[in-house]
Amino acid sequence: MTATIVRALIVLSLMAVGVSASAQNLLANGNFESGLAGWNTWTAPPGFWDGAWIHSNDCDIWVPTVCPFGSGGMSHSQKKGSGAGNAHGGLFQTLAVTPGRVYRLRGVWSGGVTGNAAGNASWWEVVAYNGAVGAATIDAAPGPTDVLIARREVSNLALNGVFQFQWEPFSGTFTASSNQVTIALKTGSFFTLDAAGYHDDLVLEEVTAVPVNASWALMTLALALFATAMWRYRSHMARK
Repeated sequence: MTATIVRALIVLSLMAVGVSASAQNLLANGNFESGLAGWNTWTAPPGFWDGAWIHSNDCDIWVPTVCPFGSGGMSHSQKKGSGAGNAHGGLFQTLAVTPGRVYRLRGVWSGGVTGNAAGNASWWEVVAYNGAVGAATIDAAPGPTDVLIARREVSNLALNGVFQFQWEPFSGTFTASSNQVTIALKTGSFFTLDAAGYHDDLVLEEVTAVPVNASWALMTLALALFATAMWRYRSHMARK
């Protein structure tokens, strides 16, 4: 009887390990409650891009919305003023992953922009770059082993025309091609007036190696073993 209970407990423990591993956030400070700790800022090299984004952690949202995320009410705030008509930059973080395993990146974001000259355009992206990369790679479009997790864009806004999107979730998965991945938050805007992008509650987690159906099967097996052990134990005690 004791051996059966032990087997049941082992199955339950293995299942718990599989579930808990999938819930671990690999990103440092994904909710920005510690300011920008763990993140690196990047700005496109000067040339066409003539301004840098101003990074902060306030919830003074440029678009009329609220910031209900996180216990401290903090988010990543990225803004540019009318004096910098062209700006492209953001944040990035490089971390260790296991090649061949599947990961999910999720979070929430918001943004907005005001049009100026003809031909203006703005975009917001979240990208998982394969390996440890820097600003030069992040500034370029994703390569064949990189994954675009989320994107919003708008172009040719009228003078003083406004585009905005309120806080909304994003999510995407990728399979690690090497032992490192760089998560990049990108915002670009040219020929525009004010523009901003916001991020919060970012989570990078390994997709559980045990499928959901298998997890339920393990739980059912463990409970069946445990119930059988208890029934045998009670039957044995009743015969005494």
